[in-house]
Amino acid sequence: MSLIPGYSEQTLRAARARWLTVFGMAAIGLCFLRLIDLQLIRGSALTRASESNHTQILVERAPRGRILDRNGDVLADDQPVFVALFSPLGLAPADFQQTLSQLAPILEMPSADLEHRLMAAIRAKSMLRISDRLSRAQAFEILQDQLHLPGISLTIEEQRYYPKLTLASHVLGYVGQITDEELDEFEEQGYHPGDWIGKSGLERLYDPALHGQDGGYLIEVDAHGRQIRVLRHLLPQAGKDLWLTLDGHLEELAEKRIEETGHPGAAVVMNPQTGELLALASSPGFNPNIFLPLGDSDERKRLLADPDLPLYNRAIQALYPPGSTFKIITSLAAMEAHELDPYEKVDCKGSYTLGKERRIFHCWKLKGHGSVDFMQGVAQSCDVYFYELGEKIGPDVIEHMARIFGLGQLTGIDLPHEKKWPLPMAWKLAHHQHWQGGDTLNYAIGQGALQVTPLQMASVIATVANGGSIWQPYLVAEARRFGEQEERLGGPHMMVHLVLADSSWELIRRALVEVVHAGTGIAAQIPGVDIGGKTGTAQVPKGKEHGWFVAYAPADHPQLACAIVVEHGGHGGSVAAPIAHDLLAMGLGIKQIAPPTPVSEAHGD
Repeated sequence: MSLIPGYSEQTLRAARARWLTVFGMAAIGLCFLRLIDLQLIRGSALTRASESNHTQILVERAPRGRILDRNGDVLADDQPVFVALFSPLGLAPADFQQTLSQLAPILEMPSADLEHRLMAAIRAKSMLRISDRLSRAQAFEILQDQLHLPGISLTIEEQRYYPKLTLASHVLGYVGQITDEELDEFEEQGYHPGDWIGKSGLERLYDPALHGQDGGYLIEVDAHGRQIRVLRHLLPQAGKDLWLTLDGHLEELAEKRIEETGHPGAAVVMNPQTGELLALASSPGFNPNIFLPLGDSDERKRLLADPDLPLYNRAIQALYPPGSTFKIITSLAAMEAHELDPYEKVDCKGSYTLGKERRIFHCWKLKGHGSVDFMQGVAQSCDVYFYELGEKIGPDVIEHMARIFGLGQLTGIDLPHEKKWPLPMAWKLAHHQHWQGGDTLNYAIGQGALQVTPLQMASVIATVANGGSIWQPYLVAEARRFGEQEERLGGPHMMVHLVLADSSWELIRRALVEVVHAGTGIAAQIPGVDIGGKTGTAQVPKGKEHGWFVAYAPADHPQLACAIVVEHGGHGGSVAAPIAHDLLAMGLGIKQIAPPTPVSEAHGD
């Protein structure tokens, strides 16, 4: 008889069976979902968590890719070094203190600094590097005292080394340990704590290609942190080698010749037909090796405190008034405005009086140049000639020509931290300053609010040399990894082609050849080679003038273009033109050359 009125016992049994079946299926479904979660969704994470309880991971750094010049000479390489590792697993407090007291003298490190590093490993509960680039003597001493150094082990790694020391230091840059901020940014790309990462130059810009992919060992350990066996070993993949357009010999000569002046400065040599940079020198330079572990910390402090700013890449970051080298732009602006008669003469008496303002603007030659036409005005760099020309065409015409030549803009070089400066009229407008008549005269001769980098002026003279093509300057040609196909990273890229009258290009080139043949640039002469160039002497608020020279050669089929500036070096014709002479001669493969004609500062701009 049923206990529930209206329901038979058989009906109740069937209902209970159905509910039990539902509950059973639900339980099986939940178990199945749980298995999916554990095995498929969170399987990898749980596996790693399980392994971490009885394993250690030792990252094996990938060898960093080399950096080579166009001739295959190695500028940045790796070398094997001893590295001290510390594992805190299973260490008793007494072991920690023993390791601290024994290891500090060996590493020649203050106990407080070493304790800080050891504690970092304890907090991370993992093996960490505590010292890189140990000397052979330090490594042998650690091996001898291994029993008295609980938790310490040695390994050998490939780490960065710059065999040429200061050569091309601003181009190469340097590497340093990855910061917490950088790790947050790049961790998904395979970077680990303690990794090396580029901090400046090509090392920074091309770090993902140079870095490679780290490998490592998954090591099983016992409860005391002792290694039992290697569970897995993932081989590291070396970074790619970077092949540069740079010519190491030309770069070395450029750096040496600027250094010999006793002043900071920069020199740029490029191929005007492609934008390849053959030299990008900034002096003084620095030794990138001192930023690596065991580098001289005192030398590093001196470097950072040096008033000549050796870490500053003057070729792309320093901003200077271009002085009379800018007269190239003023000349072309007047030609394209049909305001320049090459045969019209101007009487230079050493100064120019500006209209109603009656302000006097001096020529660099205080006694004056006498009666000069355009060719003589450029060759002798007569300021009075260009004062009149600038006043005739006005600042808008000059600024337009400067802008289409790329001044006031970045060149796009494949280096970080390139600088630019607004053109004078734009700068005045942004600062709510009224344009004065004197500003136009200063503009015409490359003074006033005008600021350029040496690389920008190298681009200007290269554009004149090739007839209007503005090429993006570049340093890295390709990347290569052994056994893989070459990867083209850089390459000729024409940014714009300036369409100016053929007569304008022809006239300015003839004038620039005259500068070197019989004008202020005679110190750049190379027997048997016609060179087009322009000197410049830029006035600055304090100190001696900056000396400039821009040039290209050979004049009839240009292969090289260069720009040189020497800070506070005086007249460009006497300090910068001789440097250009040497660089152009080497770049053209001229072995035996007569010394340049001596030029005193009395010869001027």
